[in-house]
Amino acid sequence: MSGCTTSSSEKTAAVQTGTTGPQNVTALIPQFDAYAEQTFNRSGVPGMAVAIVQNDSVIYMRCFGVTNTTTREPVTPDTRFQLASISKSFTSATIASMVGDGELSWDTRVATITPDFRLFDPWVSQHVTFRDLLSHRTGLPEYAGDDLQDLGYNRSEILGRLRYINLTGDFRSSYAYTNIGVTAAAEAAAHRAGTPWEDLVTERVFVPAGMNNTSARFADFVAAKNHADTYRVYNGTATASELTNDDVNSPAGGVSSTISDMTRYARLQLNEGNLDGKQVIDPTALAETHTVQTVIHSDNTGVSGYGLGWQVSAKNSGTRVWHDGEFETGASTDLILYPNEKMEVIILSNGFPGGYSLNKAMIHGWDDLYSTGAVRNDWYAVIEPQILAALQPGASTMSPTAKLPAAPADAKPARSLAIYSGSYTQDYLGTVRIDTNSTGLLAYAGKSTTPMILVPYDGDTFRETTTNTGVVFAVGKDGTATSVRFSLFDLPGRNGTFVRPSS
Repeated sequence: MSGCTTSSSEKTAAVQTGTTGPQNVTALIPQFDAYAEQTFNRSGVPGMAVAIVQNDSVIYMRCFGVTNTTTREPVTPDTRFQLASISKSFTSATIASMVGDGELSWDTRVATITPDFRLFDPWVSQHVTFRDLLSHRTGLPEYAGDDLQDLGYNRSEILGRLRYINLTGDFRSSYAYTNIGVTAAAEAAAHRAGTPWEDLVTERVFVPAGMNNTSARFADFVAAKNHADTYRVYNGTATASELTNDDVNSPAGGVSSTISDMTRYARLQLNEGNLDGKQVIDPTALAETHTVQTVIHSDNTGVSGYGLGWQVSAKNSGTRVWHDGEFETGASTDLILYPNEKMEVIILSNGFPGGYSLNKAMIHGWDDLYSTGAVRNDWYAVIEPQILAALQPGASTMSPTAKLPAAPADAKPARSLAIYSGSYTQDYLGTVRIDTNSTGLLAYAGKSTTPMILVPYDGDTFRETTTNTGVVFAVGKDGTATSVRFSLFDLPGRNGTFVRPSS
C-alpha cells in the first residue's frame, strides 16, 4: 500500500478552519484512516483513492494499493480512474453552464434543437425537455439502449432506434434510469453549441475548473501512463479484466479523472459553481441540478429522488446529493455531497463487485463516524452479500435474465442445423445472422463481430453458452425456421424475437 497521503499537520490545519458537523472532524481523521486501511485490505481490490473535502479544503486524501497487479505501480493523486456514471454530473454541470448563459433552459424541448429526436410516442417526442432526460422521467424503460451498445451500435444509431422502444412508464410521473437519456440531452446541448460533446464538457467544466487530467474520451484514459487497470474482484480475489470503452455513452459514463482533479470538482460543486474566486457555472443553474426532479420514494422521514445528473436524498439524517458509478469489468466510484456541512467524500477504486462493497462500506463508515463518533457496523460484511445477490441471474436489472435449467431427460434432438441458418430481423435490434459450426450455431447480432455460441438444448431450443439463456426457433410447416427468440433480449419495452424476411 502506497501513494498519496495528507500529512497530519496538513489535516489539522485544514479542519481547524471550521467544523460544521456534529463530531470534531479533526479527531475523526485518524479513525477514518485506520478504518479505510482495514476495509481496503480485506476487500482484495487492487487500488483505491479517497478524499474528503470540507469548507473548500481537502481535509483527507490517501491512495491505497496499485494500478496494476503485475507492474505493482502505486496509485497516486494523479492516477486516472474511470468514473462510470459519475460522468452524468459533468453532463448536467455543462448544461447548467449553458442555462446560466441563457443559451437554453432546463425546459427547452429537445426536438426544437434536434428535430430528428424521436421516441415511440410522437407527442412525448415533441415535448421531452432537458429536465426530463436528465432526471430519467421520459417513460423509457430502465437501461434502454444499453443492449444496442453491447451489439456494436454507435451513438447516433442508438439514438435513432429509440423510436422502436415501447414507453413502459408514464411521461414525467415515473422514474427509470437510462444512460441513453443523458446522452440524448448531451448531444442536443452539443448541437446547440455547435461543438462535439467531448469538447463542450472540456471547455465548460474541465478547463475552467483546472481539471487537467480529466477527459471524456476513452483514448485519453488509455494513453495516460498513470491509469488504473480494471479487475473483477470476488471473495477477495482480483482477476485482470478488459477496460470498458464507453465512448458511445460518454456523457453518461465515459469520463475519467484523478482524485486530485476530483477534489477540485468537489469544491466547484460545494461552492455554488465558484472555484478559486472564479464563477465557472451560474449558481442558480447549478443548484437546480441538486434538486429532486423525479420522486422515487417518500415517507414521513423524507424524500429520495433524482435531480439532474445526481441522486438526491433529503431525510432526517440530512441532505445528500450523490452518484456512484460501476463498470462490471472493474470500476467502482462514489461521489457524495453533504450540502449543509459543505463536505464531500470521493472514492475511486478499480474493482467490481468487490469495489462496490468497499466503497459503500467506506461511505457508511464515514457517516457513522461523522454522526456518532464510531463505526457502528461491519459494513463490508453487510453490503457484500447484497451486491452478490443482485448479480445472480434474473435477480435484478443488473442481471435481468434467468438461466436455463438443466435439459430435460427426454430432450429432443435439434433438427438439421441448416434449417436454422440465415438472417432474421427486427426494427430495434436490427439483424441477427445464424451460421452453423461443428457443434451448433453461431449467432451474430446487430453489428457485433463476436458470435454468440448456441448449442442444442431441447428440440428447436438452443442454449447460449456465455449467459446460459434460451434461444428458441419457430419452424414452419415447410421445415424452415421462420423466427428466433433470444430470451437475453426480452426486456421491458422490447422483445427478443427476430423474423426471417419473406423471400
